[in-house]
Amino acid sequence: MSMIKQRRNLKVTLTKFMKNWFILRRAANIVALLFLYNNLNAEVSLFQHRYLWIVRDAMTSEKKISAAVKYADQNGFNHILVQVRGRGDAYYKSGIVPKSIFIEESEFDPLADILLKAKLRGIKVHAWVNTYLIWSKNKIPTQRTHLLFKNSDWLDSNGKGSISFPNDIKQYKPENGDEGFYLAPHHPEVNKYLLSVFRELVAKYDLDGIHLDYVRFQNSSYGRNQTAMSVFLKKGGIDPGKSLSDLAPDYSERQALAEWSDYRRQAITKFVRDVSKMIKVIRPTCQLSAAVKPNLYQARNVFLQEWDVWLAAGYLDWAMPMNYTPDLRTFADNVNIIYDHLPARYREKIIMGIGTYNQSPLDAADKVTYTSITRFRGISLFSYNSLNKNPRYIQEIRDRIFPFLKEK
Repeated sequence: MSMIKQRRNLKVTLTKFMKNWFILRRAANIVALLFLYNNLNAEVSLFQHRYLWIVRDAMTSEKKISAAVKYADQNGFNHILVQVRGRGDAYYKSGIVPKSIFIEESEFDPLADILLKAKLRGIKVHAWVNTYLIWSKNKIPTQRTHLLFKNSDWLDSNGKGSISFPNDIKQYKPENGDEGFYLAPHHPEVNKYLLSVFRELVAKYDLDGIHLDYVRFQNSSYGRNQTAMSVFLKKGGIDPGKSLSDLAPDYSERQALAEWSDYRRQAITKFVRDVSKMIKVIRPTCQLSAAVKPNLYQARNVFLQEWDVWLAAGYLDWAMPMNYTPDLRTFADNVNIIYDHLPARYREKIIMGIGTYNQSPLDAADKVTYTSITRFRGISLFSYNSLNKNPRYIQEIRDRIFPFLKEK
């Protein structure tokens, strides 16, 4: 069969699918959708962009980096997200951020090394940076220049009082559900500092992208950093912690909470905008992406992360929903919400994230299938570190992700 005829058949199949899409998804008929995928021609890939996350503990030596880059190349990934900022530290040479203590050789530059190795194989490199999350242990950092020592007053709080350093750090218990310690996005100095950190990265390294992770609040109860709250109140905001009887007569409790939420959301949105502007000036070929919560409602209301606005405003080149749930129906529901709220021109800027650390290869493969038939242009797997522990994992799902690949 000629390639032209193959493509024509594929187009017809997809057109039929889109006509029935809304009926199928309203009925949550996932089985029917998966059956439809089998009619697609396996010689054509629907994923133009194929991302692999590489966590920082795979970047501590030249040997580990060589293995990670080789793995990405052999399995058809053309983009890698490399974690160069984990917990307020650097896996690169910085004049601002302390270098990670886990790098095996003190003079080794992991980012420079992985850039060299990846580009030789035609793989694009995106510097993955944890934005506001800077610590998640009950031990204080060994680097005395760490931000926790220098600016612990920048840490966010959930209303239980300011973070006490180092006492609250030592009493931290991750089993309580807390992710760790975040910087307050609406503190007047925090975003200035982070912008300088990311500007240094973009200026010093020939990056294909900057990838923002944890670019959000820990949850909606946070934002009670004292300095940030003081600025909000001076601008005329109403303290959301007050009871309804304490509010001004022309305010309702709902209005006060809405203003408070908008204020926090806008702090993050303005930061994403500023990072985008900075990149366009310093390295126009560098793209900006962000890891985002997959459910648009939860992203906006719980985590104050309005990533649909970031796409619509053109701040992001790519949004990467972390659709890591092992449950296919929940995965599909998140996709449905995206279809309900984002026009096609914005959906084309979405790279769908799938977890490989919390589900079987077949379950992950079903989500790859669902992503392809819902016409997203790209996919990202989280992560190399989990895949590398089970060599058979990628083998079982590879044909469905990259059916056009030949064994290398």
